[in-house]
Amino acid sequence: MGCTSADTMDISPGSDTMPGVMSSCQCRDCNSKRFSNQFRDPKSSCPGYRPRWLGIARGLAFTRATPSAGVLFSDTTNPIRQINRDGLQSGWEPGLDLTIRRVTWNENSFELRFMGIESLHARATTSANGTAEIHAAVPIFAGDITSIEANYNTDLYGIEANWRFVTYCPFQYIAGLRYIGLDEELTADLNSATSPLSYRTTTQNDLYGIQVGITSIPDMSLFDCRWLTWSAKLGLYGNDATQTSILTGAVGQRADSPADTAAFIGEFRIGMELPVTRCISISGGYNLFLMERVAVATDQLQATNFFTGTGSDNEGNALFHGASASLTLQF
Repeated sequence: MGCTSADTMDISPGSDTMPGVMSSCQCRDCNSKRFSNQFRDPKSSCPGYRPRWLGIARGLAFTRATPSAGVLFSDTTNPIRQINRDGLQSGWEPGLDLTIRRVTWNENSFELRFMGIESLHARATTSANGTAEIHAAVPIFAGDITSIEANYNTDLYGIEANWRFVTYCPFQYIAGLRYIGLDEELTADLNSATSPLSYRTTTQNDLYGIQVGITSIPDMSLFDCRWLTWSAKLGLYGNDATQTSILTGAVGQRADSPADTAAFIGEFRIGMELPVTRCISISGGYNLFLMERVAVATDQLQATNFFTGTGSDNEGNALFHGASASLTLQF
């Protein structure tokens, strides 16, 4: 809706606003020709329908769901002493979500968006008392190990361009292009006074694809709550994925495996948006981000054969979720 100083807007549920079109401006010109103005370009006669810009700055607090179970490293003399994938639990990290949107008089719009999350970090340790097993595709055993320390880092970022358009239904539809990057690193130190070992695997996912979605619009309240906002996006992506695993000790061993796969991304958001002035609003909510069929660092060890230098797993899943708070400016 246009940001004007004198016009008032009819956004009440049950008003005679046509479905899918922005609420009718109540200035004198539009009030006398309400329906005709919704089916022609009224920019020359009504400031309330003029195109406008929206800038949205959203702060994120995200974490990653615990990976699936699976032993990575263990003490053969006491299998209870082990490091599992599901023991690598990330904390909460901040992120930034920026959107600039150009909205036309009928609420159709074009937007550019950037999203990035600060590196998520997880750590796990265990003591050992002799021979340790590295649970690769072909197991590797190391003697005289006293302790094992593992660190896990994840970076998530992306950019997208979307066209948002309104039809005669109580939703606004989204179609666009998107790039998403998911980079991970898992390192482990098998400490020993005589023959220490170190393991390192890195994965990089560059996803390019298309997405579609639906979102709420100001005119159509959900559950009779005009401040409730929500959106859902689904996308199909081509994934240029690579993984590199290195095991170093007395002899260095390496495995590199590039792969091109198809991946699926889902993003969901629900929240409340409250207007502060005609041009400023604030909102908060819950966000969920799901990635399927991507290369995940914790999955690579059990798929890697260090004796042949081959192996990778690009069938992993990654789930991120958390809270958000945003400031929206219309101008």
